[in-house]
Amino acid sequence: MRGAGFARSRDTSHAVDRFQRAEPVVARAIERGELPADTDPAELLKALAAPICFRLVFTGEPVDEATADRAVRVALAAAHARVLPAV
Repeated sequence: MRGAGFARSRDTSHAVDRFQRAEPVVARAIERGELPADTDPAELLKALAAPICFRLVFTGEPVDEATADRAVRVALAAAHARVLPAV
């Protein structure tokens, strides 16, 4: 699979560390009832990061506050629509 090879060819330790540090924040939001109980924290974070990474890696479009706000709205909408369940 190309994606796995691409990830292995880069030092992703920084990104992995950031994701691992952010997962408890999402877990606390679930505990407070702000997100559905079956939300997978890692999948939510991936949904949040994907549109930003897509711009940075593929399109070269600017990443500004509006882009970040939209990514947050989309990721939260996906969680509330229950399309990011823990497996």
